Amino acid sequence: MAQNLTASRRGPRAKKFLLDYSLYILFAAVIIVYAASTPLFLSARNIKELLANSSALLVAAVGMTFVLLIGEIDLSIGSVAGVCAAVWVICTNHLGMPLVLATLIGLICGIAIGTMNAFLITKLKISSFLATLGMQIFMRGLVYITVSGQQILIGEQVKRFLGHKPFGISPLVFISIALAAVMTLVYRYTAFGRKAQAVGCNKASAKKVGIHPERVTFRAYMLMGALAALAGMTQSANIGILNPSNIGDGLEFLAITAVVLGGTSLLGGFGTIVPGTLVGVCFLMTIENGLGLLGANPYVYPIIRGIIIYLGMFSDSLKRSIGKN
Repeated sequence: MAQNLTASRRGPRAKKFLLDYSLYILFAAVIIVYAASTPLFLSARNIKELLANSSALLVAAVGMTFVLLIGEIDLSIGSVAGVCAAVWVICTNHLGMPLVLATLIGLICGIAIGTMNAFLITKLKISSFLATLGMQIFMRGLVYITVSGQQILIGEQVKRFLGHKPFGISPLVFISIALAAVMTLVYRYTAFGRKAQAVGCNKASAKKVGIHPERVTFRAYMLMGALAALAGMTQSANIGILNPSNIGDGLEFLAITAVVLGGTSLLGGFGTIVPGTLVGVCFLMTIENGLGLLGANPYVYPIIRGIIIYLGMFSDSLKRSIGKN
């Protein structure tokens, strides 16, 4: 009898272990396959480019972690990134503002949009899915209006900033990693982080202990707006141009996928930024980087992304089902 009980307990534990570390196992397998397929994959140049290309997604995914943590979602971040990046480029190029001031204005724009999302969700009681979907469509049109549908090259100020490369690595990489580290500390050791977890677990219970879910929601969406803006600026700086047709395009789905793959629950209440979200971002970008090196058909990329999204949701569903047992 005792042996049967022990065996029955080991089953769920083994499944939970595999689910918790499946991303790391898959990540290692992907690296091995790509390294064996092409010598370019592990070259210093490719790794530096991979890190630089991952920086914008990491910034956006950090913000998305907090939104999912409270049990909500934000589908507008790609369009928000585009609008704020457009404002940023116009401020630096056309208005001649200092880079720091232009960046601050871009961040304020993102915070303002995040506040509007939170108002629609908390005050008008619109579901976060519909509220942010509407904002996504609205802001995508605003991107084109802001730049008159034209592509704009980044200015000399940004180029000079990007010219400072410690160890040959883009400063955008260090900014995104430092941000992830700081937000991890915020999540783990501040009142806001603890309140976000409580709201995501159970809003009714959170209210009973004196937490105001609406305030937490406002702060999470304001943070998401700021980080979406920073992600848009990071992406524009990295590629050297602001293209209204693709700036931030699909960023929301990549961010959600990376966060869920990293272990954050779609229902809220639990998640990690480092290592969870960080590894999720690296996993996604490594797959696309390897496909590019292998000369894969570009039309295959959306298919791969879709499969990964389903895997992330399936993994989240399995974790919740095992947790209930």
